[in-house]
Amino acid sequence: MAPEITSRRGRLPSLLSRRFKRFLAVTLGLAGFMLANTLYLLLNRAAEAGGWTRFAPSAESLPKFLQAMVLAHTAVGLVLAVLLFAFLGLHLPKVLERKRPASMLSGLALGLLGGGLAVTGLFIVTESASHANRWAWWAHVGAALLAVSAYAGHRLVSYARPPGSRAKRFAALTAGGFALLAVVHVITYEGPRLTPEARLAATLGAGPEGPGGRERPAERFEGEVSPESPFFPSPATTGTGTHLPSRIITRRSARAVPGAHDGEAPDLAERVAAEVEERGFAANVMIGAQTCQRCHPDVTEQWAASAHRFASFNNPFYAATIDKMREESLGTEENLAAHLRSFGLPPGAAGRAKSKWCSGCHDPALMLAGAMESPIDPSSVEAQAGLTCLSCHAIDRTHGNTGNGNYNIADETEDPYLLADAPDGSIGRTVHDAALRARPDVHRSQMLKPLHHTAEFCATCHKVSLDLPVNGYRWIRGQNEYDAWHDSGVAWNASRTFYLPPAASQCQTCHMPPEPAPLGDVSAEGGMVRSHRFLAVNTALPFIRGDSVHLRMTEEFVRAGKLTVDIFAARTGNADADPVTGLPRSVAVSDLGPAADAPGSVPGHEVTFDVVVRNRGVGHTFPGGTNDSNEGWLEFVVRAPDGEILAASGLIGPDGHLDPMAHTFRSIILDSAGARIHQRNAQDIRVTAAANVIGPGTADVAQYKVSVPALARDPGRADGPLTVTARLLWRKFDRPYTEFAYRSRPEGFRQFADVPDLPVTEIAADTLTLVAGPGGDGPGTSAQPEWERYNDYGIANLLRGNTRLARHAFQRVAALAPDRVDGPLNLARTALVTGNLKDALARLSEAEQVSPGDPRSAWVWGGAHQADGSYDLAEQAYLAALSAFPGDRAAWFELGRTRYLASRYAEALAAFEEVLAIDREHRQAHYNRMLSLRALGRDAEADAAQEAFEKYSIDEAARALARDFLANNPGANLMSQPVHTHDLTVPPGQYR
Repeated sequence: MAPEITSRRGRLPSLLSRRFKRFLAVTLGLAGFMLANTLYLLLNRAAEAGGWTRFAPSAESLPKFLQAMVLAHTAVGLVLAVLLFAFLGLHLPKVLERKRPASMLSGLALGLLGGGLAVTGLFIVTESASHANRWAWWAHVGAALLAVSAYAGHRLVSYARPPGSRAKRFAALTAGGFALLAVVHVITYEGPRLTPEARLAATLGAGPEGPGGRERPAERFEGEVSPESPFFPSPATTGTGTHLPSRIITRRSARAVPGAHDGEAPDLAERVAAEVEERGFAANVMIGAQTCQRCHPDVTEQWAASAHRFASFNNPFYAATIDKMREESLGTEENLAAHLRSFGLPPGAAGRAKSKWCSGCHDPALMLAGAMESPIDPSSVEAQAGLTCLSCHAIDRTHGNTGNGNYNIADETEDPYLLADAPDGSIGRTVHDAALRARPDVHRSQMLKPLHHTAEFCATCHKVSLDLPVNGYRWIRGQNEYDAWHDSGVAWNASRTFYLPPAASQCQTCHMPPEPAPLGDVSAEGGMVRSHRFLAVNTALPFIRGDSVHLRMTEEFVRAGKLTVDIFAARTGNADADPVTGLPRSVAVSDLGPAADAPGSVPGHEVTFDVVVRNRGVGHTFPGGTNDSNEGWLEFVVRAPDGEILAASGLIGPDGHLDPMAHTFRSIILDSAGARIHQRNAQDIRVTAAANVIGPGTADVAQYKVSVPALARDPGRADGPLTVTARLLWRKFDRPYTEFAYRSRPEGFRQFADVPDLPVTEIAADTLTLVAGPGGDGPGTSAQPEWERYNDYGIANLLRGNTRLARHAFQRVAALAPDRVDGPLNLARTALVTGNLKDALARLSEAEQVSPGDPRSAWVWGGAHQADGSYDLAEQAYLAALSAFPGDRAAWFELGRTRYLASRYAEALAAFEEVLAIDREHRQAHYNRMLSLRALGRDAEADAAQEAFEKYSIDEAARALARDFLANNPGANLMSQPVHTHDLTVPPGQYR
């Protein structure tokens, strides 16, 4: 006979047998623990939100007891779920016999909530309690609260309602369990671990000495690095001031295994060496991403194809250049000699020491471990690592915005999660990953710091300068994407921008856009992760690897609206011609016929085509990066109806070399002997002979001249229109550099029998058809609004100094778009350049009527008032520009100049110091700061400012090298001229 209990409904038999009651008691005991555990975990969450350091975990402290309770919560929760469903399976048939709807519904609700708890709990443990999955955490917490309520409600409506004393005992035991957990937490809490710097200070006291008694290098990060730094001349530092084990970068195990390099199982080194022997580099073994891949499969797959990954000796181009520096650049200056003596290195190691200037950004796994001073085995794991995950994510701060790898990288950071040393595939590793996924915030704070979201972080390696220790010469600016971006409308830091985008962008906007994460990356939000492909313009690396997918994606990235080409005008020099297009006012450009007697052309006359290239979507100059080896150019071709080339510029010859007279986008840089730099030998750079780049939101114009007889058809050729095509083309490395890399390091190009023909990518193009007879709708086939095409043409000519064509173009802009400020504002700019102050002020007044208070107009107002000597008005204008563009270094500089001219030296000094806060290497700001300090009688400070100015100044004597080079190189000389014209004459068969 089943036991009976008393209820207000009478004496009814209980549905639970004694065995069943014991089963329930066990379940309720586990539930009590779960409730106490849940309250303890919620207390930790509250501690995080409230900053209660005694309970809150941090990047340096994730209590082991807390992790154990998180895992216990998961394990006991799963057991409870099994017991709950077992109980429901056994209990439900008897409940159905009673036919009590309230009991049945409340019991079913409890079962559903229990199922929801199990599902959301498993989701959190397997998919991570990330920010994107916060819905699951809240659903889990909500289901837990509802489950408790549902159970209480179920018992209240059931026949066998428990006595109140039992509920009180349950509550008391739960509260006691919670208190016990809290007390154990407090007792076992270790507190935040000391940072590597604090540990070092605690061990050595307040003295400056580091490990081994060596004095820690002083931090001088305005272009100078102490020779006492083990990484000199790189400004990189580590938390302890000394070398770090390479495993920190490569993620290799610290467990000693006989025969392993740096404590790693030998099979990794063997696999890397085997692939290097076969292909010349390791591409299949993802060094440094082994542990990351488990939770971040999408990010690691993206990174695996990136140029960042192939940045070291797994890049045969870089390897050829760095080998040359290490082997041949043996000159030493005072600081480099001091560094060699300090570390007991022979003078013959000068090149190896210099190579650390490159290694901070290219070879951190080698440099930080101290391997760059010794011969390097290119088949080693460290040499093939490139930039691994921790090369970026272990950086905890940077030393300003001077670049050159000026970061600090943390010492070996202890994995705070349980069973961190468990091998892959083991139960321990599964437990470790479960703890990490349950509390990923600590891992996230270790790996992803606020600085990683900034353009300044990218500046660490994408801003470069050379100085005495490397070149034995002087300070020289190298590549500099950061300042090109920062000082532009793209960053909303330039009031003088011609085009202002609707919102500011930074490096990550373009180079790390959201990308689908089909592999289930735990960092995904809405199914997307920030791309770690770092797509840019490097088509050479995926090509030599045979990675057609990444090559295609790179080419698509380059083409995606970044630049446009417009055959804007064809000018004949007719006296009655349109002042912009140069065509007879009644004749359109497409009326130019191929025959010598076509309308608008006269035998013996010449036609000049103007091609405009606009930088629309590159956030810095085009090209950027290493422009001594990059190769961008315009190909301009006139073809007969049968496709034969009648005239051309910018073709590639049979030897793979570009037409030397092409209109190029690159830099021509010379060494101390006046020879062109062709091997990326940055240590030998002395002067730039010619450079042509297109800034963000600006344009360039190329002019091509063809004599009309050259366009005439041969009698035997079929009639038809001629076509004129302009293509903007890109080749990541020019032919001379590719030949150097291949011949210097052929083992890096094992799949090629000879120098590879790197891919040539068409970025943008425009085509013009020349037909005889009347008609036509103007030059080119651009879909741009007509006012914008004229505006781009005017911008390009203004920047090249052709103010006559610029003025005519901007007049057309004003007529075509009277509701836009561009026409009158750009006419005012042009008037200022020509010194026509009266016209500039009149045009500015027109601009003010169109767009009152426009901050871009304020910049031009400032220049006009400054030229007029109205310094108070100029100051007001520059301040108005700075109110909208507070990071505008040019506006700060001109504000300082205005104040200086008004003899307000202290205020001028403050403005120049604002410039230097943005750019420490701004030589004109140093010069004008010096003038202000002299005027204030602060001579000692003025001497320091003068020294800085002289450091960052240009060596005028080196210009003689450029003059001699240009005199003997017509193509380079042509590109060095602000206004120039390319004559289209191509001997048959010279180009392919």
